[in-house]
Amino acid sequence: MIKWCKNCVLPNTRPNLKIGVDGVCNACIQSQKKIVINWMDREIQFKDLVKKVKKKNNIYDCIIPVSGGKDSTWQVIKCLEYDLRPLAITWKTPERTKIGEKNLKNLISLGVDHIDFTINPKVESKLMYNSFKKFGTPLIPMHLA
Repeated sequence: MIKWCKNCVLPNTRPNLKIGVDGVCNACIQSQKKIVINWMDREIQFKDLVKKVKKKNNIYDCIIPVSGGKDSTWQVIKCLEYDLRPLAITWKTPERTKIGEKNLKNLISLGVDHIDFTINPKVESKLMYNSFKKFGTPLIPMHLA
């Protein structure tokens, strides 16, 4: 039986979405937790982490899994703002869209190295099939990678 979250109206058919007995989904509950986060304190912690990482003087300071979407692009931009040297890595999907390709090129043009990883198609097919059977979507392996 399909249920909808009473806050955001997402259905329980969405992968990994659980609706509690109170009618509120786990995404809404997680979103409410962000309200109480002390973001100024988190920034101080992040700056301290950046200092520690930069002292190591490695070729790359961090690895960022990127899709070319807004979230991964924001992460790259934020790291560059803190003078970090990120290595961007993408699991190349079987059917990358033109806009996805354009977004990745834009992301790379920010001045980061990028690895576009292609997995063995037989392995990828098996992972996608198992994901579809278990979660109702073949995309979980790419999201987790």
